[in-house]
Amino acid sequence: MDLGFDLGANVPSGVFTLHAVIAVVFLGLAGLNGANGEAIGLAIYLAMAGMIALVGLLAGRIVARR
Repeated sequence: MDLGFDLGANVPSGVFTLHAVIAVVFLGLAGLNGANGEAIGLAIYLAMAGMIALVGLLAGRIVARR
């Protein structure tokens, strides 16, 4: 599918990097919740960061195969 612009030569790394940056944001939010003593917020943000990083890894692998 033509998107109208070129994503570059190393798209799988870009996909993973984008997801990793977003996961780092959620890790920061988890740190804030942990510092405030909110265990449930800490657990939720850690889970979200892990899932986003995992999706980035899987999406990068899928993009690499195409």
